[in-house]
Amino acid sequence: MTALPFLPLPLLTRHLWPCALLLMLTLMTGCSVPAMAPQAAPGWQGEAQTLKRRLTITPFDETRPEQTLLSVIRLSDEGLRVVIATPTGQRLFTLVRDDQGARYTQSIMDRPPFPAQWFAQRLEWSLRPETDLQAAFQGSTWQVQDQRFEHGRVREILDGDTLVARIDTIDHPLEQAHDVLTDFQIGYRMVITPFGHDNSAGETP
Repeated sequence: MTALPFLPLPLLTRHLWPCALLLMLTLMTGCSVPAMAPQAAPGWQGEAQTLKRRLTITPFDETRPEQTLLSVIRLSDEGLRVVIATPTGQRLFTLVRDDQGARYTQSIMDRPPFPAQWFAQRLEWSLRPETDLQAAFQGSTWQVQDQRFEHGRVREILDGDTLVARIDTIDHPLEQAHDVLTDFQIGYRMVITPFGHDNSAGETP
């Protein structure tokens, strides 16, 4: 497990954000790419949705500060599109996953710091219905387990007996709705909160 190399907050000016994020995410994935699970078909059922999410990323290493990014996620029958920006609105990169695969189409970085397929997979673990993931994992060592509670849901993603990630979804009361994705492979926790006029945390297409 690799700790996140967060920089002191005063250094994260508008011009330093791309460099800071590049360093953070490069080391976040370590020297090797984490194991990849089978993925569902790229399209999403139902009407197209646009989700606005604030991502607050906290490393397991408590000596390192948390960081915040903004994301706009588009889900449609063609696939997934995600724009990632700094809190000041500076676009960092765009991720697309469709029938041509997962890839970056826009980035201010010469080389995105982690594989597009890996990034798309983590997002889909939080957003996909359990049945979609079960169908994708069928015949492999991967499993998804959902449990409902009074205030939301707990989802566990396992590779064999190894817990890879856990997603806690709080959907009641609505004004406190958010998701918490804990990635045990990488060593970080990400709180995913709606912003703007989007209150659809915890909902799946």
